[in-house]
Amino acid sequence: MGFVKERLERLRASNGMAMAIVYATLMLDNMLLTAVVPVLPEYFFRQHLAEAPSNMSSLRHDPNATETPPIPSTTSSTANVTIEPDGDCDMNQELAFLSDENLYIGILFASKPIVQIVANAAVGPISDYIGFDVPMFTGYVIMCFSAVLFAFGKNYSMLLVARAIQGIGSACASTAGMGMLADRYSDEEKRGRALGIALGGLAMGILIGPVFGSVVYELAGKEWVFLVLAIMALFLAVTQLSIYRLNVERRQPGEEGTSLATLLRDPYIVICACAIMLGNMCIGVLETGQPIWMMINMCAPKWALGVAFLPESVSYMVMTYVVALLCQSYPRWLICVIGLYFITAGCVGLPFATKLPELIVPGLVIGSAVGLVDTSMFPVMATLVDQRHKPVYGSVYAIADVAFCVAFIVGPLCAGLVVSTIGFEWLMWIVAMVTFLFTPLVFFLRKPTSQSEEKIPILYHAKNSDFENGDNVFHEAKNGSMVHSD
Repeated sequence: MGFVKERLERLRASNGMAMAIVYATLMLDNMLLTAVVPVLPEYFFRQHLAEAPSNMSSLRHDPNATETPPIPSTTSSTANVTIEPDGDCDMNQELAFLSDENLYIGILFASKPIVQIVANAAVGPISDYIGFDVPMFTGYVIMCFSAVLFAFGKNYSMLLVARAIQGIGSACASTAGMGMLADRYSDEEKRGRALGIALGGLAMGILIGPVFGSVVYELAGKEWVFLVLAIMALFLAVTQLSIYRLNVERRQPGEEGTSLATLLRDPYIVICACAIMLGNMCIGVLETGQPIWMMINMCAPKWALGVAFLPESVSYMVMTYVVALLCQSYPRWLICVIGLYFITAGCVGLPFATKLPELIVPGLVIGSAVGLVDTSMFPVMATLVDQRHKPVYGSVYAIADVAFCVAFIVGPLCAGLVVSTIGFEWLMWIVAMVTFLFTPLVFFLRKPTSQSEEKIPILYHAKNSDFENGDNVFHEAKNGSMVHSD
């Protein structure tokens, strides 16, 4: 018994164990986030076919059918569709449904980050006040409940509720997890490496999620996609409870950190958050618009809808480790600038793809670029807190998580609204233009000043306003003879 207790104490104090738990947390969160990407568009389309009064009669006669009828070949624009109806199937109606499906799929996908933003306003300050254990455990429980709702939900409203509830769990687990790592690593280089490894879990979740979702959906159905994720969340909850015992570490009076509102007014933190948002908005757009675009323009089967995201996911994961090496020779702000310009190039090139293999190169570019942005900016946010504020890592990573969430609100909603009016291609090009125009602002992160340094010119001017010549002031100060007269 003593050996077990001693072992648990070692695990509790181990930074490596904390890193592993945060890695698994981000992986699970993003598996649940992305597993729905290839599943729900096809699931709702199948429901539409089953409910259609005169379409796809063969499917209605065979309730156990597993294959979706192929979507007819089209040009790159849904406005120029060549359709050859088969029997009494009205393929024009099916294509119209797919086009409209972008909107309500976008709303469903966006519901999670909307709720997550609201939850982060509370989770960040709570984590700073009571510690990170309780919020993380709460997040696992909520994510487990969300996955169960996804598994057994049949209609759109139930799945919308499940997606929204997931946002609360993600805010609790992810924000607290990143804050815990930043708090444990005080050295900037080690912290950057630890956060980069943890973001590898995010990349792994994005990598596995779509492929896992599409393959398990094909083989076992929608229920098992989410039941497996619910079991994973329950396992993490048990692990968290066994090792950390939900310790509460209340701050003493006078130890309160900088408020969330003050951090939001810091221009350097805002630039970091905007860079994270724009980088991930490209992924949010792709997750919503690309599967339906592939179904219409490439006649893509179910398995391909998830596999198409492999280039982005693999390259993102690789970059989370490469950036740790790059940061030894290059500043993080420069790495972020390169990443944002690569995102611009990838978004311009991807819509020209006409076959699945042609998505590989732009996918690799986009995934690598988003990895450069995320892995460089997340450590910078903690460094800015150290330099300019009192340590409040829960609050600053709540801001980072909000930026991440805004990307997955604006992305899906834009995909839903814009695709139906001007097309998927123009949506990607608009994202490229916005990213390109924002990128020069990152240059301000080259030499962020501390709060005290920002005040020096004001105080200096106030104390020396009686001197008529600035050069005299300099020489007198240098000679140690500067006198202030009231």
